[in-house]
Amino acid sequence: MELNAQQPTNGFAITQRRQGIDPTHVQPLQGQIYHLSGPGRAGKSMRSVGEHWVASALARGEVVHWVDGACRIDPARFIPLLEFLEADVEACLARLYLSRGFTLHQLDRQLERLPDELAITRSPMVVVDGLLAMHNDDAISPLESRTLLRRHVDILRELVHQRQTAVVAITGRADGPHTNTRHIEYIQRHAQNHLEGRWQGRRRQRALHLRHRRTGISGHWSPFSIDPQTRFLFPPQRITPPKHLSSVEVLPLLHRNP
Repeated sequence: MELNAQQPTNGFAITQRRQGIDPTHVQPLQGQIYHLSGPGRAGKSMRSVGEHWVASALARGEVVHWVDGACRIDPARFIPLLEFLEADVEACLARLYLSRGFTLHQLDRQLERLPDELAITRSPMVVVDGLLAMHNDDAISPLESRTLLRRHVDILRELVHQRQTAVVAITGRADGPHTNTRHIEYIQRHAQNHLEGRWQGRRRQRALHLRHRRTGISGHWSPFSIDPQTRFLFPPQRITPPKHLSSVEVLPLLHRNP
């Protein structure tokens, strides 16, 4: 697939493909809040984009903090990504600091601790997945929801300005059925970059279409391909071709004695 490189725009470079955009070429920069919004509960579809960014950072030897505000993080999802990048999986996962909040107040405590944690780890990237997920709790009043959102955005802005950290905030779309439009607009006003996603096509053929608001560049998300069915194929050197092929042309496998 032919690549058409664009000149750096507003601090980062974008590579546009004829058939899609590779998210590794729209990596967030330190000192910015990057807002990812897409379909699904609390922007579930955009979580994969953040996971690819995090896997790339871990493979480079960096420390990453992932704050889960939607109770859906699964560290095992990083394993095939790291294997594809030929990185040391155990060493990379040891540099991934995960925290999960089951309520909005637990999320508040996790975000409150971030400045102190980053003072120790000096992590260049923080991902807050499902920043608005717990705001739909019936036990949270609209006033408390607005107050806590302002507080959380202030904490993230402090990380950006004082620690020069790249903060990735994942939320649903403003037009989503379970999303407060005003909350999304508030985050958008304080974010320096935005990547929006929406599904295109039917269920089995649908693809995530990404659009970068600032530059207007858009395309289907085309990350590196990982087929789990091919991860356990025998290496070529372990296949011994026979002298004479059988009628069904099956190659026997060479088994080593234990």
